[in-house]
Amino acid sequence: MVLCSVCRSIDLYSLLLLPLEEHPEIRSLHKAEVYQHSKEDEPYIKLHYDIFKVRNSADGGCELCRVIFSAFEGREVVDEEIVKGLPIILSKQNDEIIVGFDSSEGLIKLCGFDVYVKQDSLHIQESAPLIFLREMNKDSGSQSSLTLAAGWLTDCVDNHADCSTSMLGCQKLPSRVLNVGDETRNPFLVEPAADGGLEKWVALSYCWGGEPSMKLTEDTMGTLKQGVSLNRFDPTIRDAILVTRALRITYLWIDALCILQDYDSKDWHEQSSKMNEIYGGSTVTIVAVDSSSVMQGFLEERELHYIALEWLPYKKSPNESHRCADAQQIYLSPSWNSRKDGIVGPWTTRGWTMQEGLLPDRLLFYTSHQMIWKCCTGLKYERGVTFEPSEEVVRGITEDGDGTIWSFDTFTKFKLLPWYLQLLPEQSIAEKYRLWYELVKDYSPRHFRYVRDRLIAISGLAKIFGDLIGNDEYVAGLWKGDMVRGLLWHVSGVNLIPAKSAEDSTDGNMAPSWSWTSAGVNVVINDHIDQSSFRALSTVEGVEVDLVDPSNPFGAVNGGSVTITGPLARLSRLYNKEWRCKETLMPALERHISKVVEEESIRGVEEVYSFPSDGRYAALQVLQHFPSMDRRLDLLILEATGGNSKCIPIYRRVGVLTLRHFDQRLVASPSLRDAYERSKHSLRSRLGPESSRRRVRWTQCKEVFLELAAEPWLRQTVIIV
Repeated sequence: MVLCSVCRSIDLYSLLLLPLEEHPEIRSLHKAEVYQHSKEDEPYIKLHYDIFKVRNSADGGCELCRVIFSAFEGREVVDEEIVKGLPIILSKQNDEIIVGFDSSEGLIKLCGFDVYVKQDSLHIQESAPLIFLREMNKDSGSQSSLTLAAGWLTDCVDNHADCSTSMLGCQKLPSRVLNVGDETRNPFLVEPAADGGLEKWVALSYCWGGEPSMKLTEDTMGTLKQGVSLNRFDPTIRDAILVTRALRITYLWIDALCILQDYDSKDWHEQSSKMNEIYGGSTVTIVAVDSSSVMQGFLEERELHYIALEWLPYKKSPNESHRCADAQQIYLSPSWNSRKDGIVGPWTTRGWTMQEGLLPDRLLFYTSHQMIWKCCTGLKYERGVTFEPSEEVVRGITEDGDGTIWSFDTFTKFKLLPWYLQLLPEQSIAEKYRLWYELVKDYSPRHFRYVRDRLIAISGLAKIFGDLIGNDEYVAGLWKGDMVRGLLWHVSGVNLIPAKSAEDSTDGNMAPSWSWTSAGVNVVINDHIDQSSFRALSTVEGVEVDLVDPSNPFGAVNGGSVTITGPLARLSRLYNKEWRCKETLMPALERHISKVVEEESIRGVEEVYSFPSDGRYAALQVLQHFPSMDRRLDLLILEATGGNSKCIPIYRRVGVLTLRHFDQRLVASPSLRDAYERSKHSLRSRLGPESSRRRVRWTQCKEVFLELAAEPWLRQTVIIV
């Protein structure tokens, strides 16, 4: 690493750790003087006379000056005469080293640097006014990186009580696992005995991105049991084997090698229903975040840029102050982009991987930037940053009853849920099911090779959730105990007009229309997840589902029906193009629905919605909300199938219609008005930008409410399929 004489003289030890007023002798010892800035509280080091001296030094090969001048070139056009003669200084601000212009107005930032040290090479006192980060190895498969991952696992198993599954991560092995072997023995497939003891295993979560070249079939089972050379495995699987060896765990579970890959086979259905046991029982799950294909691998070189400087502490005796004889290396690197800490990649867009990332207690993420450890105790990043909220903080927040548990990420909420449910009053139905609707929102837009897998790929989470809420009966993605609210889901941005995507082709997906799994690859929202002040106007008489596998109530379905009774009105059509003409006589509800249909039909209103056919459509009143000053009524819009069962008409679900009207005459005091404004703000923050059009509609529903009050609907029973 080439540095100019000025950059080589940087005395970071003085700048970072030694207050000037306590060590005046430093001024005469270091090569680049440390000053107290007139406009800043922190000391600083003067580097070059001005930015043009930096340019000359960069041209001469100085790596640090090259980074600084690149930052200057990346700024907006600056008059060279203005910056000419402005000294370039290096200062400390918060947890970052800042380089900038020393102007009469104070420090003008050019760029920032983080400070890195080799792992365990320096012992910085805890009171140091800067975070010293850990130098990462460019090769994520290096021995130092693998040793760090193993250390994280050991620390978690030994010290994190909340992360410890039965027997500190030991469970009964899955039906098949891969023995990862070692340098002298090839990996081989194992079918443990049913009465075998407890063992540890690692699970792999990854994107297939196509067919693996090596997978388990009746033809390959014998070969895999005998053992396969490491280089015959696809890169992602090969990397997972290497990491498992480094973690000093014998067994690895990989779906492609541990489930017979014959879709719809007995083994496939049996094993796919055990994901809660396989991933939930793993000692740790390895996640290949940025690998879009099994052929890509994840133990690869990362782009890192470290600039080495000397770290020369002082030793102080009663008679003298002098530098330590042994110089150590310390490194500057351009400030870390916090986006690199995110766990976002091809893995986060796939449907199967959601439960694989929530069921385990420990996760080892491999991204293109760094390794990340996640467990019930917090997060650890390879570069040395940690996030570990204390138990007192977590429990104190939730015990206050202010719902702050919902500000945590989904993984943490899922792990806190058992304890949180114990705090809820029995009547808190809204909070009891809230996490499920949030899981659906995260899960619904994820992609599948086969959309028919949508229920199977979340079955592990459904099993766990059902146990937590008291084994409520699960029906095609909804819960019987909250069926009335559960039926009122809608696709983000639209309520009535179903949005379909290319992935929604007929590939065997037999989800009933009332299940959110029929919505295709779209974000599914339930606006009622935290609404507890409501009255059900309809009663669910019964729910039936036709399970693909009768032994797995959480798996795929061939269809299903909901029998429901409530106030119902038949509609001749959903769209009347004359709705804009005030002179045209039509019911207020028909006019309002026509407006909604037109707004949501981006490509034009389909003829099926406007073709007059008496009784083709129907509206069912489902929920009425309180307080009464903010009138809200939720309706299901249905389409007749033409069939009936025991004289009960059969419908398909079209969508949801929410009628809302704020009656200011019912507000008796300013405090109530304030409460309403707060509720509007809360609703707006939950629904997001797409809710703006709906808010406009809600203010135009007064006539509909008057019409409904004048002509109450008769209660009728219908079947929704």
